[in-house]
Amino acid sequence: MTSIERTAYPRFKRLITAHELHLFFSPSRDELEWAADATDCDEHLLALLLMLKSYRHMGCFPSLEDVPEMVVEFVRRAVELPEGTLPVYRAERTAKHHRGLVRKQAGVTYDQAKARGIVEQSIRKEAAAKNRPADLINIALEKVVEAGLELPGFSTFDKMASKIRTEVNASICAGIHDRMSAAQRAGLMRLLEDRDSDGTTLFNRPKKPAKGPTWSHFKNLTKRLEWLDELGDTDVWMDGVAAGKITDFAGEADAADASELRDFVPVKHIALVAALTHKARMRVRDDLVTMFCKRVATKIKKAKAELEEIRLAEREIVESLIGNYRTVLKHVDEGGPAQEALTKAAAMTAEVRKALDGLDEEASVDEVATRLEGRVSPAVLTLVKAQVVQAGGFGAVTRAVDSFGGFAKQYEQIEKVSAHHGNFWEVLLYGQIGRDRAVMFDLADIDKLKFTATSEDSRVLDALAHAQRHQAARGEYITAFNEEGQEVDLSFATQNWRKAVLDKTRTGQFVRKHFEAMVFTALAEELRTGDVAVVGSEEYADWSEQLLAWEVVQETLGPYLVEVGRVIRTVQLLRYLSDAPLRRRVTAATNKVESFNRFSHWIGFGNRGVIADNDPIEQEKAMKFNALLTNAVIFHNALDIAEIIRQLLEEGWEIDPEDLAHISPYLTEHINRFGEYSTHELGIQPDAYDPKLDVDFTPLREQGPTAAGLGQAA
Repeated sequence: MTSIERTAYPRFKRLITAHELHLFFSPSRDELEWAADATDCDEHLLALLLMLKSYRHMGCFPSLEDVPEMVVEFVRRAVELPEGTLPVYRAERTAKHHRGLVRKQAGVTYDQAKARGIVEQSIRKEAAAKNRPADLINIALEKVVEAGLELPGFSTFDKMASKIRTEVNASICAGIHDRMSAAQRAGLMRLLEDRDSDGTTLFNRPKKPAKGPTWSHFKNLTKRLEWLDELGDTDVWMDGVAAGKITDFAGEADAADASELRDFVPVKHIALVAALTHKARMRVRDDLVTMFCKRVATKIKKAKAELEEIRLAEREIVESLIGNYRTVLKHVDEGGPAQEALTKAAAMTAEVRKALDGLDEEASVDEVATRLEGRVSPAVLTLVKAQVVQAGGFGAVTRAVDSFGGFAKQYEQIEKVSAHHGNFWEVLLYGQIGRDRAVMFDLADIDKLKFTATSEDSRVLDALAHAQRHQAARGEYITAFNEEGQEVDLSFATQNWRKAVLDKTRTGQFVRKHFEAMVFTALAEELRTGDVAVVGSEEYADWSEQLLAWEVVQETLGPYLVEVGRVIRTVQLLRYLSDAPLRRRVTAATNKVESFNRFSHWIGFGNRGVIADNDPIEQEKAMKFNALLTNAVIFHNALDIAEIIRQLLEEGWEIDPEDLAHISPYLTEHINRFGEYSTHELGIQPDAYDPKLDVDFTPLREQGPTAAGLGQAA
C-alpha cells in the first residue's frame, strides 16, 4: 500500500498553526446558523461543522476519529459549546444525511462512478510513462478536482493505481518480449546462467560502473560496448516505451540478483533484463564520452601548467635560444666556417670557368676532349672540390643546430616562448595529446560513437570529419579544403586556435597537429554544452528531439503563458538555446550539482550505491539518510577549511577570495569510510563554531554576469 504521506491526497497536518486554525476552521455566522437548523443536539452540531470545514479545506470527508483534537477543541470553543462535547453520531443514517447537506452547501457533485472512471482513465494513461504509484495517484487527484467531483477515499486511489499499473506494465513487458527474436531472448536468458571470469553470472556485467578516465579503462569500456551491442538492438526492443518506464524496469533488474529474476515469469524477467541491457548500452556511451571530455580537460590543464612552467623558466630558454642564434651567426658571419667555405668555393669555381672558357652547351665531344687533352681535367676536379667545400660550409651550420638538439627542438623552444608571450597554451596542447592521438581518433570512429549536431551548426563535426580523413597523415601540414573543394570553416575556433592552425607562409593548408588538437578540444566543449549529441546515449542525448513540434507549441504556448504568467522563464530558455556562453555558465553551475551527486554517491558506497529494497518508502529513507550524512561531512569539511584559512591569516598570508572560490568542500582524501564507527560521542555537545571569515568576498559578488543572469531567470 502506498503511504498517504507520499501523495497529495488531502489530510490533516501533524502540526496545525494558530493562523491555519483561524483561516480554515473558523465557522462563520451563516455556517453556524445553517448547522444549527439542521441538527438537534450539540454532538451533531459539532460533527456537522467539523465535516463542513474539513470538506471545504480538503475536498473530502475525513473520519471524525481522524480529526485532530486541537481542531475539535477550536471549533467547539468558537461556537461556545459545553466542555466535553464530542463530535459523534448515534446512527450512520444521520451521518450520511449530513454528508449530503455538506455537499449541497459546498456545491460539489457526488458521483462516485464518474469519479472512479476519471481516476481509472487518468491512471491508465499516465501509467504508460510513470511507474511510481504516488505519481499516478497525484495525477488522478488533480483530474478529479478539475472535474469538480468529490474525491473517493484514498484506498480507492491506491487499489486502482496498483491494479492498473500492474496491467500496463504487463502489457509493456509483453511488447518488449515480442519485439525480440527467439535467439535474442535466449541470449538474455543465458546471462542469468553463464559465468564470467570472476565466478559471477554474466548478468552482473552490465551493472558494473565505469572506472577512472584512463585509456586502459577506455579499452575495457569499448570491449563492453561491443559485447552489449552483440546482444541485440535494444532501441528496437524499447520502441515506444517511455524513458521513465525503461529506467524503472532497469532499476528493478539492477537491484535484483540472478536468482530473484528467475522467480519472475519469463516475459517479465526478459523485459527487465532487456531494459537493463538498454540502459547499460546508453551508460557505456555516456562513460566513453565523459572519459573523453575528462581526458581532454586534463590535457588542457597540463598544457596550461606547462605554460606556467615556461613562464618561470623563460629566462633560461630565451638565453639558450639567444646563445644558439649567436653560434649560428658566427658560423655564417665573415670569418666563420660557412663564410670561409663559400669564399674558397667561389675561388675554385673561377678557376674552372677559366679553364673551360669558350665551351658552351653545343660543344662537340671531340672539342671537349681536345681541350682536356684526353683526360680528366684538373679544372673538373677543382669544381668537385669546390662543391664539397661549399657543402661542408653549410654542414657546419647544420651541425651547430644539431648540437642544440636539432631543428625540431629549436622550433619547439621558439613555440614555447611564443606561447608565453601570447598566453598561447594552445600550441602546447598537442605535445600533451600526442600519445593519445590514436585512441582519440578510435573513440571518434562512427563504429564506437556516432556524433550528431543538435542544431544547424555542424562546423565542429565537419572539422572532425576532415581530421578523420587525414588521420593517416604524418606530415606537418594537411590541406585546408574538404572533398568538395571548399575550405573547412574554422569560425567556431578562438583567435588563438586559428593563429596556431593557420600558417601565413602555407596558404590553403593547416598545421596538422594543432588542427587535430583544436578539433578534439572543440568536440569536448560541444559535448559538454549539448551542441553535439551522441546517438544511443542518455546523458549526451540530443535534447532537441525532446522539444515539442512547432505546431503543438503554437497551439499550447498562448494558454500556457497566460496560466503560468512567467514569460521571463521562456525568454531565459530561448537565451539558453541561442547563447553559447550562457550555456557554458549554466553547465558550470550544473557541474557543481554533479559534484555534489558524485560526493553523495561516494559517501553511500554500500552495495555500490544501489538501493536493493523495492519498497518506495525504504528507498526514500535510504536516500534521505545518505543526504543527511553527506551534508554532515560537507559541513565538517567546511569547518576544517575555515580553520585552516584562519591559521593562514594569523600567519600573515593574504587570502584571495578567487582562490577560495576554487576550493571544494567535497574532499575525500582524509575520510576513512571503512573501520569502526564510534557512537558513544553522539551525546556530547560540540563547541559553537565561528561562521565568519576575515576575507572580503565583495569582488566575487560584483563579477556579475553569471549571478545576475541566472538570478533574473529564477
